[in-house]
Amino acid sequence: MSAQLMARAETTKLARLLDISDPAALDFLNGLSPEAIREFRERATDLLFNGDAARMKRVAAATKLVPTAISAKAAERAFGPVLCAAVAGSVEPARAVDIAKALPARFLAETAIQLDPRRTADIIAAVPPRLVVEVARELLRRDDHVTMSRFVGVVPEESMRAAAPALGDADLLRVGFLMEDKSALDRLMGLVTDRLAGVIRAAHEQDLWAEGLDLLDSVGPENRAALGDIAAGLGGAVLDGLIEAVRTLDAWDSLLPVTAAMNADSLRAFAERPAVQEESVLASIMNAALNKGFWLDLLPLVVHLQPSQLAILAARLADKSDEELGDLVAQADTAGLWSAMLPIALAMTETDRRRMAGLPIMRDPDVLRAVINTTAEHELWSQALPLVDALPDSATPILASCIGDLSTGQMLAAVLVASRSDNIDTLVDIALAQDAEGRARVLEIIDGMADLDEFLAALTPDTPAVVWQGLIEVHAEIPAALRIRLADRAQHCGRTAVADSLRTDPA
Repeated sequence: MSAQLMARAETTKLARLLDISDPAALDFLNGLSPEAIREFRERATDLLFNGDAARMKRVAAATKLVPTAISAKAAERAFGPVLCAAVAGSVEPARAVDIAKALPARFLAETAIQLDPRRTADIIAAVPPRLVVEVARELLRRDDHVTMSRFVGVVPEESMRAAAPALGDADLLRVGFLMEDKSALDRLMGLVTDRLAGVIRAAHEQDLWAEGLDLLDSVGPENRAALGDIAAGLGGAVLDGLIEAVRTLDAWDSLLPVTAAMNADSLRAFAERPAVQEESVLASIMNAALNKGFWLDLLPLVVHLQPSQLAILAARLADKSDEELGDLVAQADTAGLWSAMLPIALAMTETDRRRMAGLPIMRDPDVLRAVINTTAEHELWSQALPLVDALPDSATPILASCIGDLSTGQMLAAVLVASRSDNIDTLVDIALAQDAEGRARVLEIIDGMADLDEFLAALTPDTPAVVWQGLIEVHAEIPAALRIRLADRAQHCGRTAVADSLRTDPA
């Protein structure tokens, strides 16, 4: 939960304690940390309850001397809800529950408003579900979500299950937003799984996105993923409302963990919303990712961005120092997210890409192997080859070893993509750097290509001399028919000496 939303929840609860009808009157406190506001509220509560603690204990002791029915009548007609709330923490739980059973729901609701759950948790937990439901309905009639939220983490699951149907979808949002113990949110969601779509729709239709964002931000990963996918499934208008609320609240640090948990279709739908195409929005997303520790939450979204969006992100990333950039690359590598890093590298300028390729981490054999394995697994050769081309020469032997581990199908895919790009020389250079067995395998794959003409056409007069020289060095290993075709192509490209060497019989 973002600090801004936490502060809003805390001032709402403080307003209740101080009997201030409009929580906005405490907006001046929003400059304080949520923890400070909560500590002040709890200290104020302690002062209210501790002032006459000795006297309250004597009153509580007196309740043991008369029958329950009389104690209940005295509580309602003589003490009133404020005094009853003050005494409750000093009464034995079983006795307090017996008295509560004899009191009307209206009076119990008025008393609950004044209770401190920290002092009466044992009593609240022992209240029968039937009575919990009656009090909940009375509190809802008063539109009192603050009081209900303070008890969610205290009442047992049986009572929560009984009371949940009494709450509307918007009520669930408001109660969840104000809860003291957010860890109980997942427990509450487990009781209303069939209503989650309605809860998200209520956030959109009743302008409760602040409460909705808090819910998305506070639940566990499994529920976060479910809620994110539900929001995406409700259509573009709901996603647009969510994005606009996040922009208004500057709560990208609350939304990024949600998008990171979405499935691919939901994330794609989010990335395609017009607002996400805006540079200001992308800048805000990057600020949250890079400055607030949500870099790894951003990367799953990257896979679904358009080239223009990626260019903005790549430029922001390039503004980082070498040390910072290296740390971000290391995080992505550890998390196994090269499928997201490669599109960013492709979107960089050549200068920035070569700078990234020159980072110390890019000389780590395990990192290079992860790059090649991810590229092959997701068929990202068109995105990976520009980065591979920018790597220093010292990386070539390591890459050659990685290439040797690819399946025939993966190798063929790499050759096909390379032949259709400006990076054919990069792949040929790496392939020829393999050992004899690896080279033979690659040459056999090329020789058997159905698109051999396309591969040969990729060799042009601009192909670096090192590629032609490499072919000469291994010409004895090249199948005869392929060797002649390569010689003809060299001749066509004006590489007469290369052509002559390739036509020479290796025997």
